[in-house]
Amino acid sequence: MDVETGLRVPQGTVSGSASDTDTNNDAPHPTTTQAIPAEKQQQQQQIPESSAASTATKQSWGEWLRDDVHVDYTDLPLMACCYVAGLCDSVTVNAANVFVSMQTGNTVFLALGAAGLPAQEKWLWLRSLVSIVSFGFGCFCFSNTRRFHPKRKSTLAFSFLVQSAAIFIAAALAQSKVVADFSQSSVPGFGGEGDTVSLTGSQIVLIPVALLAWQFGGQISSSRMLGFGEVPTCVLTSVYCDLLSDPNILAPLRDNAKRNRRVLAVLLLLFGGISGGWLQRSAGGMTAVLWIAGFIKLMLAVSWTMWRSKETKSTSSQ
Repeated sequence: MDVETGLRVPQGTVSGSASDTDTNNDAPHPTTTQAIPAEKQQQQQQIPESSAASTATKQSWGEWLRDDVHVDYTDLPLMACCYVAGLCDSVTVNAANVFVSMQTGNTVFLALGAAGLPAQEKWLWLRSLVSIVSFGFGCFCFSNTRRFHPKRKSTLAFSFLVQSAAIFIAAALAQSKVVADFSQSSVPGFGGEGDTVSLTGSQIVLIPVALLAWQFGGQISSSRMLGFGEVPTCVLTSVYCDLLSDPNILAPLRDNAKRNRRVLAVLLLLFGGISGGWLQRSAGGMTAVLWIAGFIKLMLAVSWTMWRSKETKSTSSQ
């Protein structure tokens, strides 16, 4: 009953304007009680995504170098290595009559030394032996990088950096004429004229021979660890065999990647030898060839640090 009017008021109703105010105050507000949990859920869903994105963007340089390289196009640096092999062998054959990358010929020279041949090259067997041993030691040293993630960017970059340093040391020895046989320039061609430096026959040539052969052991080890056994980068005998015995040798260009790599490896090593020979006939001489070879290896070392990662952080978080 209403106190002021004395009238009976039905239950469940409240008279007066105050009742409207009370009803509005007591009624629940769906916009505040239901919207807040929804906003919280959206925030909870957004937090992991934003943190993952920030983790990917804020990846440190050290973490980047600890990533494995993506295998796509990793055969291209090996093609450059084939060119370097042609450059360096063109120098050592002219300066010391030995190879530093292809060891089959050195093995034959070593065998001839047992018979005292060739007569005009008394110590050729020793140079060949040093090249073979240094190459094998390089394979042993660099192949053990498999203990430190062989496809990791930092591992590959360090390996090629060391290889370039070995070539640079050999180039510096030639540039300073400490090893005079490696400092020849304007080398004459077939019956041509040139200001060549006559070979001294000094066994100090063993130092650059050992350095170059050792780093080529690391080069061929890198091709194996990257999974490109069809491109050893140092020898062509097996490449010729595999190429010409390939049943799909005439397949379309896009259908036989191994054949394409073998053909390119042969051409680049050949071109490396040709360009190395012409550079030796120029004023730059043998030292220019070695500096170029070392610079190529250095650029390859830098390229590994910028190579695309095998798995990005955003992919792994998903």
